[in-house]
Amino acid sequence: MQRGRCGRGADQAHAPRRHREPGGLGGEVPGPTPDAGTTPNALADAALTTRARCGAAPFDWLPAKTMGDILETRSAASHTVLELNLATLKLKNDGVFSTRRGSPRGTHGKLVRYQTQDRGKAVDATALVTTPATNASASAPEEFPVLLFLHGTAGFNDACSPSRGIAESSTGGFDDLTGTLAALLASYGYITVFPDYLGLKSFGPPSGQFHPYLVGEPTAVASLDAVRAAKKALADGTIAGGSIVPGQLVVVGASQGGHAAAFVDRVAPHYAPELSITAAAWLIPPTDLPGHMKSALGGPSPTKAWANIAAFLIGAERWYESSPNGLAGAFQPPYDTLLFSALSTQCSSFPDMSSATPATVFAASILAASQSPALLAEPFACYMRESSVATTSFPRASAVPTMVVLGQNDTLVNTAVERASFQSLCASGYNLKYRECAGLSHTESVFGSWDEWLDFFGQRMAGEPQGPTCVVEPAAKCASVP
Repeated sequence: MQRGRCGRGADQAHAPRRHREPGGLGGEVPGPTPDAGTTPNALADAALTTRARCGAAPFDWLPAKTMGDILETRSAASHTVLELNLATLKLKNDGVFSTRRGSPRGTHGKLVRYQTQDRGKAVDATALVTTPATNASASAPEEFPVLLFLHGTAGFNDACSPSRGIAESSTGGFDDLTGTLAALLASYGYITVFPDYLGLKSFGPPSGQFHPYLVGEPTAVASLDAVRAAKKALADGTIAGGSIVPGQLVVVGASQGGHAAAFVDRVAPHYAPELSITAAAWLIPPTDLPGHMKSALGGPSPTKAWANIAAFLIGAERWYESSPNGLAGAFQPPYDTLLFSALSTQCSSFPDMSSATPATVFAASILAASQSPALLAEPFACYMRESSVATTSFPRASAVPTMVVLGQNDTLVNTAVERASFQSLCASGYNLKYRECAGLSHTESVFGSWDEWLDFFGQRMAGEPQGPTCVVEPAAKCASVP
């Protein structure tokens, strides 16, 4: 299928037993592209093939047959029921969350390097796949749902790969919060798939790529192929030795991962239509990038997200490569060179930028454009539209039951911006449930709502009625707040 957007150009002898989850860039910008609505796949794909976005040449997606092929594996940690319950107790004692869930199963981890694609070319990526321990005396393979777990901001180069720390951890990931959470989710009865994303490989040949941060398509494609990889590895016995088969698919992501979860939902019917999503949770997601740009770069309720906007502009231009002059004139000296070098070589500590502010980093034209979108030139306005959920050129082709979780005191993802985005997406046909955690900040909201989005998944997989949707309810205490 040709893509004309901003880019360049095991049969089982016995039936499985099922398990449920137990508990200066001036220019005029055209108006936003409206949500295309629910469209049959054939029509949606046809529409996509005819749209050349941002002046970039179209490309073709490679055939699905080899996507998700396993290229290499490495063992990761296994954990016992005792270890996992002790890890939960420590998280409770540390004030991270107060979950009512225990861990009834041990877990096994495997790092995989798998085949995916980027702008019509084959590339490889890495992921952590963590599975529940099975009963060795079982006469048939056991079926567990698949949980695609999408991480927040980790960095912009291979050295920042989230699963790299897990792989190198002598304690098997328990000194790494992400590794702990992946193991806990698997212990609840999920096949947990944790992709690193493009440009964040944990092993294998260097990717040589700047991570396309908050760019919707490449992250969704690599994440969907990670699910394909997990399914292939389970089918051929590379993972779990044939003792597990995958069931329903649910998707959760937080922060950048919440944005990724929204785009996995949007892209899946077009790229991986065989992967039907039962339910999703978008936790503290930046779904409206222009709205967050306005807020972060000088709006009435400024947030700390200006650095994320800078990283998006850099990542988007490096992925799309549609601007004749790149990002020339977007940043003031010395940040016009410092930003590129810092993000390409560092992960979370940027000492040379400790005193930076939007006014000292961005050019005056960018600051002005952030408050008046008509001043933002193409192709940068297109980059923003393509990676904002309401205006992406991918037609909406599903209505997955989705919980959206926000934090009342979030100073990174502006809650007011996301409330408005929630209402806009609902008006376009999305099936969304709103939850706002009273008094919680950005990351606190992920853990404070832990039991709620897991309950939501369990209810949707069991086929229970969803109840009212698309209602912006007042902020209230979330269930897993310590």
